[in-house]
Amino acid sequence: MDVDKHTLRHTRRPNVFGIGDASRLPTSKTAAAIRKQAPLLVENLLAVVEAHAPTAAYHGYTSCPVVTGYDSLVLEEFDCDKTPQETLPFNQAKERTSMLLLKQLGLPALYWHGMLTGRV
Repeated sequence: MDVDKHTLRHTRRPNVFGIGDASRLPTSKTAAAIRKQAPLLVENLLAVVEAHAPTAAYHGYTSCPVVTGYDSLVLEEFDCDKTPQETLPFNQAKERTSMLLLKQLGLPALYWHGMLTGRV
């Protein structure tokens, strides 16, 4: 589905919005991207329902864990222009075992017990 990459609104059907795999956004289809897209979609959808123009803007944030070895990983965070959007307080370009543990243990729990239940 073709959506405006900032408002997530369909380019030809103004009452339709799309996120994640249901869109052709120029960004990776990850849970991290959906986490940023969903609240923005709700804000813009409510604006349209109230006969206002959508004003919330998505800038393509996504996060991709890149396994670089048996015991290390680099967590890449970027926008649709491939500009880094790091959210952690350390150099994420450095390979870390802690990031691998985050991918193996932390992110699945966050996804299954946080995001899918609406807690995060």
